[in-house]
Amino acid sequence: MPVRVLQLSDTHLTAAHSGNARTDPDHLLRSALEAHRRTGVHADVTVVSGDLADDGSAPACRRLAAALAPLRTPVLAVPGNHDVPDTVAETFPSDLLETQGWRILGIDTSRPGDIHGTIDTAAETNRLDALDERPTVLVLHHPPLSPSAIPAFQLVGGGELVAALRERPYVKALLTGHLHDPFELRTDTGVQILGCPSTLIGFRHTGDDTVIGEGHIVGVRQVTLHDDGTVSSTVVAS
Repeated sequence: MPVRVLQLSDTHLTAAHSGNARTDPDHLLRSALEAHRRTGVHADVTVVSGDLADDGSAPACRRLAAALAPLRTPVLAVPGNHDVPDTVAETFPSDLLETQGWRILGIDTSRPGDIHGTIDTAAETNRLDALDERPTVLVLHHPPLSPSAIPAFQLVGGGELVAALRERPYVKALLTGHLHDPFELRTDTGVQILGCPSTLIGFRHTGDDTVIGEGHIVGVRQVTLHDDGTVSSTVVAS
């Protein structure tokens, strides 16, 4: 049976929400979840690829957990640059899920005070190498390959991660956030790097240019992990 993964990202909830339906992150999160519900796809797992809370607050993380509870799935969430990692872990303690022959592993690429991401590839590959080689998906906030050339939208050490994955072909895809842009890229060995839209506001990145809003997609990504080790996905706009 395939594994259905619902990916959300960059929800940017705050300790208190405004109630303005057009700009309130809680309202827009509910709209994104409703768009997912209307597709009729029932997720087996939910992942959140960072920036759960715009202000790093615990109330925001708890409200996100409450919003996801009706899905009745395990939830794996990783911190983004707006989050406090310990606060995220208090609400979403699991960074490893295994289901139906697949593994989903969360990686924290956030560093205090930085907008860009950083990864210790040696440490993360050591984690991978301590596990068996079943088909694996990594979840991280900052993508190692990016449609943006702007430093704030980069992952320092991303090139080393891509190189390390050449020797670990069981890693099939990376689910990322940060860019608010539903892009799709592949490494030189075919590993998919899937950028998730934000539930709050959409960006479009092209090299040194970033356009915010202007009708760019907000929503979620639905990812299917197939029995043969392949990965497919669909972006669902709110």
